[in-house]
Amino acid sequence: MPAQEWEDSFGTLLARLRRAAGLTQEQLADRAELSVRAISSLECGSRHPRRLTLDRLAAALDLTGAQRTGLRSAAAHGRRRTVPVGALLPIAGPAGPLVGRRTELAELHAHLTGNGSAVLSYDGEAGIGKSRLLAEAIALGTRIGMPVLAGVGRRDSDPYSPLAAALADHVRRTPPSALAAMLRGCAGLELLLPELHPAVRGRSRVAEASPDPAAPSERSRSRFVAEASTDPGNRGSTAPQDRRLMFEAVGRFLDNIAGTGRLLLVLDDLHWAGPDTAELVAYLVRRCWPYLRVVTACRTGDVVPGTPLALCAADLARLHLVRGRRLAPLTPPEADALITATAGEATLSDSARARIARLSGGLPLFLVELTRATLDRQAVQEQAINTQTVNTQTVDGRAVDGRAAEPGSTVAGQAVPWHLRMAVVHQLSALPEPVVLLLRRMALAGPTVSVGQLATDERDAELVLDKLDAARRYRILDETRYGFRFRYPLVREILATGMGPNRRRLWRSGSADVRHAPVRTA
Repeated sequence: MPAQEWEDSFGTLLARLRRAAGLTQEQLADRAELSVRAISSLECGSRHPRRLTLDRLAAALDLTGAQRTGLRSAAAHGRRRTVPVGALLPIAGPAGPLVGRRTELAELHAHLTGNGSAVLSYDGEAGIGKSRLLAEAIALGTRIGMPVLAGVGRRDSDPYSPLAAALADHVRRTPPSALAAMLRGCAGLELLLPELHPAVRGRSRVAEASPDPAAPSERSRSRFVAEASTDPGNRGSTAPQDRRLMFEAVGRFLDNIAGTGRLLLVLDDLHWAGPDTAELVAYLVRRCWPYLRVVTACRTGDVVPGTPLALCAADLARLHLVRGRRLAPLTPPEADALITATAGEATLSDSARARIARLSGGLPLFLVELTRATLDRQAVQEQAINTQTVNTQTVDGRAVDGRAAEPGSTVAGQAVPWHLRMAVVHQLSALPEPVVLLLRRMALAGPTVSVGQLATDERDAELVLDKLDAARRYRILDETRYGFRFRYPLVREILATGMGPNRRRLWRSGSADVRHAPVRTA
């Protein structure tokens, strides 16, 4: 059964109409002869309107005939639509073909269906295929009937992201009736998801009326959370208690979602997570590992030893609760298969295939994007031939070659999309500026560069090796017995072509000491 997203289109439309009329929820409640709680429940989607309620709202808002029809239609039909879980994973377009990775797929299937470590973490450079494997994990978990929660980390994101994003996404996908059952005993969850405050408070009131002996503790917990979350003066004095209460509530929420089965939690770009997220994820893994299966992805070099995320991962590894998998580039046969799958029915020459394979170095992102760029260039050329377009055209009074590429859009005879070039520059920007300057010098020196070509004495060699180690940690360089080489030739070519001809001529002549040149970024 495909994953569904609960979309409160009626609540969104009602709130927009109310704001357009310049009314608060209290004022609309007075005009419609409804309670403020009813208006709030309608707008947040936890309550479905009856026909009499719709008529009262339409009259109170003084809606036109078209607006009344739209409001009724939203209440009747605009509630559910199919959206794949994890649709926000950073994959360019729909998930493309998955080529190779047989070992990783077998390990992933065993991780979701068997016992062992609770966390499977993929590590690798940008474009190696981490997000594609996470998409496969989501598809596999959905096929075997596991509830799936998925979130993506962002730079400078909110606290507890991407875990909070995964929980919020699940809440949006869940009908209010089913969500009410999942929120039983979860008082404190609204500290992480403030939009759940009315729903959690409502479940707590039901618990107060229950003869269950646990009701008094639930009642006191709910009252404490309501006071702590609404009174700004309490935030400083009750922060530790809020944190403990929230952690426990998230654990109980996962218990309720999983039921008697298993639950899959997918977190992409976890390297952007802050210390709060690392501690919450570690707590959930220790608490829920018998049924919780977590699949994460981190970018190589961005998880620095000694940071909270690295320390939490080390603690879980000592408990045998996490297993890491470093992804490698595709082999030449796998790279050729991915080029074929990306091209589809289109035809690529052997020389084009060889050029794409050489520049990409087996990196799936480079393989796919270079193949698409080549196909686009072929399509433009074929269209020009079929329409008998002349080579030169007049644009704004200037002669322009219709087949000419944009400046810098080709590298070593291969078309390179602008966004791919920017992705490489962005990856290099994570390095210190002196390291980038040294990489630019290496790009002009040749495919493989020895330390002796970059240093003049032993002391200088130590400084050069420190810089090269930083690039090697990000898997931009590989170290061989002959020296250092760029892991992906496309990165070297982009660095080399990114410099002006005068600087290239100066550096190649050897008359400039780049060790003391002004620091520049890629």
